[in-house]
Amino acid sequence: MENIQPDSTQAELELSVIKKIMEDSRSVVLDNGWHYIFWGITVSAALIANYIMVLSRVSGNYQGLMWFVLMILAYAIVVIIERRTEKKIKVKTFAGRIINALWAATGVAMFIFGFIGVITKSYDPIFISPIISTALGISYYTSGVIQQVKWLQYLSVGWWAGALVLFYQPSVHTLIIFAGMVICFQIIPGIILHRQYRNESNKSA
Repeated sequence: MENIQPDSTQAELELSVIKKIMEDSRSVVLDNGWHYIFWGITVSAALIANYIMVLSRVSGNYQGLMWFVLMILAYAIVVIIERRTEKKIKVKTFAGRIINALWAATGVAMFIFGFIGVITKSYDPIFISPIISTALGISYYTSGVIQQVKWLQYLSVGWWAGALVLFYQPSVHTLIIFAGMVICFQIIPGIILHRQYRNESNKSA
């Protein structure tokens, strides 16, 4: 009988945490809309530029430098915007912190895949896109589950299916195909989330 109480208390604590995540996860969905749009536009533009550089036979070193500079600048912009918006947000949900941690970890993983993997010559640069697509599928699936948004969760199927195609059919056109995937599976969903955010904001105003 002495061990029942601690186990029961622990179970109740775990359930309360899960309940808290489920209760506040809905509000997280709408907060992240601009991230999808911003990073989607940035990456798709870089992919198109990279595709043109490949066709123009520009040195791979310059292609890598373009990506490095662009990603650093984009990250700096995100940090500035985040700091400004955080001052306006009075309450930050637990689910929100989980989502931020998920995408921060995904960003680190993609940086390693995109730069370290190529510098160490662990694989051909043509496979960066399907590798990152696979990672994005994991993050979208997890994000959709946490936020309780089925259609966001199902986007992972598109990322994984695209990864399979790019793995099995690598070519010079991989970059432009991946750019199309980013537009379909990230920018457009971001726009939808942003519209939902604006609608909810108008209702609560």
